[in-house]
Amino acid sequence: MARIPAGAPARTLIAAAGLVLLAGLPLLAAACGSSSAGSGALQALEGKLWTATQIDGVAQVLPTDQFASTATFKGGTVSGTGAVNRYSGAYTASDDGALQIQQPASTLMAGPPEADAQEQAFFAALTKTQRFEVSGETLKLFGSGDTLLITFAETQPTQLTGTTWKATAYNNGKEALVSLAADSEITAVFAEDGRLGGTASVNTYSTTYTTGDGGAMTIADQIAATQMAGPEELMTQEQAYLAALPLTATYSLEGDQLWLRDADGAALAHYTAQ
Repeated sequence: MARIPAGAPARTLIAAAGLVLLAGLPLLAAACGSSSAGSGALQALEGKLWTATQIDGVAQVLPTDQFASTATFKGGTVSGTGAVNRYSGAYTASDDGALQIQQPASTLMAGPPEADAQEQAFFAALTKTQRFEVSGETLKLFGSGDTLLITFAETQPTQLTGTTWKATAYNNGKEALVSLAADSEITAVFAEDGRLGGTASVNTYSTTYTTGDGGAMTIADQIAATQMAGPEELMTQEQAYLAALPLTATYSLEGDQLWLRDADGAALAHYTAQ
């Protein structure tokens, strides 16, 4: 995985379509699927969005509005974001608290060194897990010798519609996800009636969108925008953002974060709720 030098003026995330096995992590011989459909611990574990607040080997977890490490356990598959990349892997769990997670597969994007380091520690901790405990809105994963590996807090996803989403990164049309220019703003508001609008950097824009099962989304390529002129850097950013929107095939909500992705799974835009 490539690394972006600390202090670079614009953080560049190199996107790769699809999922790849994460090298260097032990592969557990666990069968896919939960081993029980009991009504106790498993019900407390599964179907919720968990956001890491403590990770073994990480001195301080990064702010979740930028680089959240998350997990959702459902139907024998755990998935979420490591910090920069999306991942998924098989797990087995039972009502007595036993839990094993196979080596996950992940997209390939590079982020700042501290985010990459958190992600690697998070993935490593997942594969070391032997049992779990849920207490209220807190999930804890333990390894051998009852070593605490990860502490999660349950997170309520933000609704897609009626929320002002502020972009933190966009696809520049060169197969890269890049951070916004300094002191610029890109927003998106998805209305319940299918309208989408916001600020593109210099100009405001409006178009329409539809959603479907499994997080499917389409955004119309007919985008209306005001005709104000601005600095070249912002105009280039605006054009790339507006060009990326109609490529959207799926969306995903993770707490207060929204991702738009194309049909190959490459990220087109990342937003946080305002």
